[in-house]
Amino acid sequence: MKVAPDPGCNSEASGEVTKSVSWGPLEANEVIQHDEHEGLLAKGMKKRRTSVFEFANAEAIKEKVRNAKKVKPGAYNVFNAYHATGFFQMIARHPHFENTTLAVIVINAFWISVDTDGNTASTMLTADAIYVVMDSLFFIYFSVEVIIRFCAFKRKRDCLKDGWFKFDMTLVILYGFDPFTLALVAKAQGGAGLNLPTAVLRLCRLARLSRLVRMLRSLPELMVMIKGMVTATSSVGYTLGLLMILTYVFAIALRNLVPAALSDDECERVYPDVGCIEVVYFSSVPEAMHNLIIFGTFLDALSDFMWAIKGQSPPCLVLCWVYIALASLTVMNMLIGVLCEVISAVAAEETEAMMVDKVHDKFGSIIEKLDDNNDGTISWDEFKAILELPEAIAAFESVNVNPESMVDVAEDVFFEDGEPLAVPFDDFMGMVLDLRGGQQATVENIMGLGKRFSQKFMNVNGRMEKMEITVDEVCGRMDSVDSKLDQILSHLKADTSGF
Repeated sequence: MKVAPDPGCNSEASGEVTKSVSWGPLEANEVIQHDEHEGLLAKGMKKRRTSVFEFANAEAIKEKVRNAKKVKPGAYNVFNAYHATGFFQMIARHPHFENTTLAVIVINAFWISVDTDGNTASTMLTADAIYVVMDSLFFIYFSVEVIIRFCAFKRKRDCLKDGWFKFDMTLVILYGFDPFTLALVAKAQGGAGLNLPTAVLRLCRLARLSRLVRMLRSLPELMVMIKGMVTATSSVGYTLGLLMILTYVFAIALRNLVPAALSDDECERVYPDVGCIEVVYFSSVPEAMHNLIIFGTFLDALSDFMWAIKGQSPPCLVLCWVYIALASLTVMNMLIGVLCEVISAVAAEETEAMMVDKVHDKFGSIIEKLDDNNDGTISWDEFKAILELPEAIAAFESVNVNPESMVDVAEDVFFEDGEPLAVPFDDFMGMVLDLRGGQQATVENIMGLGKRFSQKFMNVNGRMEKMEITVDEVCGRMDSVDSKLDQILSHLKADTSGF
């Protein structure tokens, strides 16, 4: 009896089945070339992007904040340089100490205005008692504050590395110079006063107002506005440059179109109210630019300016209306739009930075407790342990992340081809930030998803090719078995025929 070979073991048939459900080398190369083309296209788009309005890219802002967090995982904190125990470090770390200092800084700022208006004495020797007492109290408090912070440092030379300490120390030294050192010098000279420009020295007291900068750490909204102003400097400069070019062109045009001025007597007789506009408004190109900025851009007393031009030169009137439409209505409103866009972008950056800090603070301590091997990665078992902690669930909800969605995504992140993977802490934090509610999908996200699918399909293709090789080997063995069976049957037939 002859055993027929199984059609399913035919290598050609199996090859056809494989090609119908998987990608060949050509398709895989096309996918790789397509990905490389998309990468080059993305690089080209980045190169073509100008620096004027690049702050509008929200995804770039998020990427910048997260990369900064990766580069600097441990932000500078002066408390790390303090003693672990002790009286001075306890006071320096206490939030009441910081809040009291901020309150004294605000009171001192208001007192400077009172001192400026009421204290007319050249030195403390002739000043009223209230001014002497208040200056002494402020100086004592700020000096004690600096001494406490200095004593809190574990290594005293580390105080030179802290910018805020050097800033406050400089202000205390200036406070000791004026008014106390100047008063001692005046006393040593007999109390007759100092032969110095005391009005200029009193301006040094304005340096004390710079302490208000410390309030920015407690009022992030003010920091957003200041960062917005700094960020918008280049864009505002371009806009103002456009305005200056526009003003210069129209100033030259008006100088050429303005009618020649009459004599002084004729100007007073013909135009008794405004005079000749060439003399009053357009006597030179710089004067014309100045008046266009004042009247045509800032719209100060615009009606008087326009009525005077209308009565003497209709062509200049038309030109002025065109300038107003371009400068005041277009360029200035565009400047307002630029500023609003910058503030929105900076606010988004600050919000993202605070969210990144919040996620790192909340999950950093939790992961440190669960990271048994201290390798800085999170395994699938450690992730399951995180989900069993009530504080971790509360942390997910506080950053608007659904824990159930986190589990669905984590199954794809922590496993590759059925094998568990260890995810670095930064990647886990990025996954948490990406899963926040309200996130918008971008082309980059779709491209990333497509690449993941392509990788999955290529893995399946590799498995199918391995399966095809295995099937070919099995079919080859089946063919050899079939040939041996044929030989055995032929021998059996030969033996039976002999009988």
